[in-house]
Amino acid sequence: MNDKKKQFLILVRCCICMGCSFGIITNCLGIFFSPIAAQLGVGRGDVALMSTIMSLSSAAAIQVIAKLLNRRFPINILMGAGAVLAIASVVIMSMAKSIMVFYVCGALLGIGYSCYANLPVSILLRSWYGEKNASKLGIAMAFSGLCAAIANPIMGRFISTGGFESGFRVMAIMLIVLSLPATFTMKLKEEPAAEGTAASGKDGKAVTGTVIAASTMLLLVLNAAAISTETGMNSHFSSAAISLGYTLAFSATVASFQNVFNSVWKLLYGFFIEKIGLVKSTVLYLCINMAGSALILGLNKVPAAFIAGVSMYATAFGISTVGCTIMLQKIAKERYAEVYATMNLVQTLGYAFFTWAYGSISDKAGNYLPCLIIAIAASACCAVVFTMLGRKAEKTA
Repeated sequence: MNDKKKQFLILVRCCICMGCSFGIITNCLGIFFSPIAAQLGVGRGDVALMSTIMSLSSAAAIQVIAKLLNRRFPINILMGAGAVLAIASVVIMSMAKSIMVFYVCGALLGIGYSCYANLPVSILLRSWYGEKNASKLGIAMAFSGLCAAIANPIMGRFISTGGFESGFRVMAIMLIVLSLPATFTMKLKEEPAAEGTAASGKDGKAVTGTVIAASTMLLLVLNAAAISTETGMNSHFSSAAISLGYTLAFSATVASFQNVFNSVWKLLYGFFIEKIGLVKSTVLYLCINMAGSALILGLNKVPAAFIAGVSMYATAFGISTVGCTIMLQKIAKERYAEVYATMNLVQTLGYAFFTWAYGSISDKAGNYLPCLIIAIAASACCAVVFTMLGRKAEKTA
């Protein structure tokens, strides 16, 4: 089998991994909240806490995953074990009768899907496609939204007829059929020192790589904080529509457009990066994001304008997943996994905080307009910081 065919098969597997992790698991979990709450007799907020626990356990797990990858732990075993853990957690959830079981399974699920999500996938794509992996990363990341768009209605139908238990069984079957074959057959192109990870020393410990200046780390943290400030607003647009007097049906339409354009922007982003460069592509996306916010601020009573604004705002997740990943590859080089883990923690905590903060601010203000102003300021800040990071990346090239 020639290298091009091997590259293509790795890309297909990476798409499947992103579809199973963020698509089938995280992007579909929300449809289970109300059915679980109704059947267990608890509040939806109590059930939604499972999702928060999952995100926090994922951020913690990535710190360990990065260390394992730096020490040349077999990537297929790591990803496969994560897939098995995720499937086992979903199966247990299909039989759970206590909210505490969902909390424990949420933590295990976060650990499981992290083993075959962003970090391992980006390392694999860089290993097989080298520096020109942006378009392939964009394709893989886009599959999270595409799989969610397909899986949500399927599981929703089973939930409506057989309860949340039936929905989780369908999720488990999907994960077994898709994730197990994809994860256990993964392989880095070069052994023992694939691009994107640190080589191993004679004592089995990771070799220290590129030295990153404190000023660069500060910029990376500021960038991660700014990005999480933007992405934290994404989950509120459906509620914002209702607060403006729109119907529940319109709110659902807004969510659909948001998910579709989330994937579209990610798909296009990688190609833009390879055509006009990382910084120019990111600044372009940030301008689209700010224009979307301005459109919602100025014309929020016009349904088409509101949908268009939300669709434009969806560039934020493309920047968060594709743009920041490529920038970290350029700056961190062989320390990529280690630095990615740190930045992921900042983004996860920032996202959790701002998702809560925007809800609190909107409650006090009576609307989401102050939140959009904060988001515009964050986008402007991100444009400046990302440009500065781009200059530092050029110096270390």
